[in-house]
Amino acid sequence: MKTKYSILYCLMCVYIVIMPLIQEGTNFKGISARDILLGIVVFAYFVKLIIEKATRERFIYGIRDIFSSTLSICILILLGIMLLSTSYALEKTLALTESARFLTYVFIFFVIKYEFNTKKLVKNLLKCYIFTASILSIFGIIQHFTRIGLDKKFVEHYSSGYSVVRIAATMFNPNAYSAFLILIIFPVVMLTIYEKNKKIKSIYGIISVLLFVNIIMTYSRNAQLGVCIGAVVLCVIYSYKLIIAFGVIGVLTLFMPSVLDTVQALTNASRNASRIKLWKTAIMMIKEHPILGVGNGNFISRYNEYVSKYKGLSYNAYKRYPAHNSYLKVESELGIVGIVSFLAILVTSLFRVKKLFTLTDDKFIKAFYMGAFASMIAFFFMNISDNLFFVPMATTYFWFLIATAESLLNSSTSN
Repeated sequence: MKTKYSILYCLMCVYIVIMPLIQEGTNFKGISARDILLGIVVFAYFVKLIIEKATRERFIYGIRDIFSSTLSICILILLGIMLLSTSYALEKTLALTESARFLTYVFIFFVIKYEFNTKKLVKNLLKCYIFTASILSIFGIIQHFTRIGLDKKFVEHYSSGYSVVRIAATMFNPNAYSAFLILIIFPVVMLTIYEKNKKIKSIYGIISVLLFVNIIMTYSRNAQLGVCIGAVVLCVIYSYKLIIAFGVIGVLTLFMPSVLDTVQALTNASRNASRIKLWKTAIMMIKEHPILGVGNGNFISRYNEYVSKYKGLSYNAYKRYPAHNSYLKVESELGIVGIVSFLAILVTSLFRVKKLFTLTDDKFIKAFYMGAFASMIAFFFMNISDNLFFVPMATTYFWFLIATAESLLNSSTSN
């Protein structure tokens, strides 16, 4: 039976492909082009909801199903505490803005899980994701040599005589771009391993190389650690034989002076001093606001207050500085309920993805989500030293991975 592609589905595919390709800061009359694109998808869904009976039935089923799913309940609790926090946050507009951003992830999760609930629809969405990551990685290499769209501050010069161009592609900094890359590289690597068709296998292999080269060219210490963690996870869940391949690649990259310098910086206390002070600031907020936190998004709002109150927390006279740790950010802003529900979402989503690739007989789905499992764990670790869960370009695709997995599990088409 031929699959019918709705306007909503086509718009979602366009959103998945186009969203990362829009240069950061592209606005239309003060509104982000990415938000406009998402707004079109939202509008299309509500129009479909009004005029199509089948969509209304899926919506009603979804609302009922939400309260029978541990993952969905945790998402609702987190959203609830975010909205509640706007009542006591110092900057209520900021709290409301971050809550609204999280609500967009909930929308994407809901629509994909309950509206696009066939294997074919989900697989096409995943291929859109791979396609846009490929295009972005090609642009990243072009940017390395031409510096098109790259802020001058990401061209760094070292006293030892070499300089590096830290690519950011269309995103606001290299760390955000590297987070986006981490979420897709291991799914593509596993597709390369599983694919039997030599032509398709070679295409996946080329994309894997492009993604890896882009990660290296971001010169993100966090991303390099993420690659190592993800590689170890794949060795454990798939095959220990991968240790040889990953090990050889790792040794070869160490011959690049800039990469070696980045690795050595992991244990350099002076280069990590800023983050340590930020984490201490977050801990002080947690101690003083353990139950409810200081309000969604309001770590930066209270940062100046705390570095003035407690000696030794200030770093380079920075003002309104982020926590650089997603977990401390959540707990300092949303308290104990916020961090427990947040961690429950992460753990539950991992179990759901593992269940999917364990049960499915579809080679594409098995390979993709086995890789996604490794990417998610790497991404979780990367958030220990950065706020990557609050970078829309990366987090949108984290929720996309969870939503597509839930869609396949919910429809039972993967069994």
